[in-house]
Amino acid sequence: MDNQNTVGTQFRALRIIHIALCVGVLLILSVFRYLVKQESDVVPDKNLIVEILGVAIGFVCVIAARFLFFVRTKAGLSVVTLKEKINIFRGAFILQMALLEGAAILNLVFYFLTKNDLHFFIALGILLLMIFRRPTRVMAAMVLFNSMEDKQAIYDDNSPL
Repeated sequence: MDNQNTVGTQFRALRIIHIALCVGVLLILSVFRYLVKQESDVVPDKNLIVEILGVAIGFVCVIAARFLFFVRTKAGLSVVTLKEKINIFRGAFILQMALLEGAAILNLVFYFLTKNDLHFFIALGILLLMIFRRPTRVMAAMVLFNSMEDKQAIYDDNSPL
């Protein structure tokens, strides 16, 4: 199994995790939108506290996800082996996606409870952000390597870890 542990397999696994998280949020988004739109005679509940809470959670989680991603990947500059660098990147990426997914799902729950479209669009925006923050080798090379190191190893699919 260790002979199959390459940079290419690690990035394929990260892409699969990314797609699964995005599809999960998309499915919940679709189901809740369908359920809310089926009740067309229901007036949205204008609860100011829930609106502010949904916006605040979305904003804080988006900022925290990016901040924690860069804080956690900063440790990759001090390690030497490619395997450790990839593990640091994977952990930071999964943490970032988990924070974004949590904020999106929480806003979807608020949408389902209050029928307020604001929460739907916050969740949709966070989903789009999740989609655009996919795991790329360019991002990994940028945050894991010093300017003096050889970044080419991360672009070679067959580089063993």
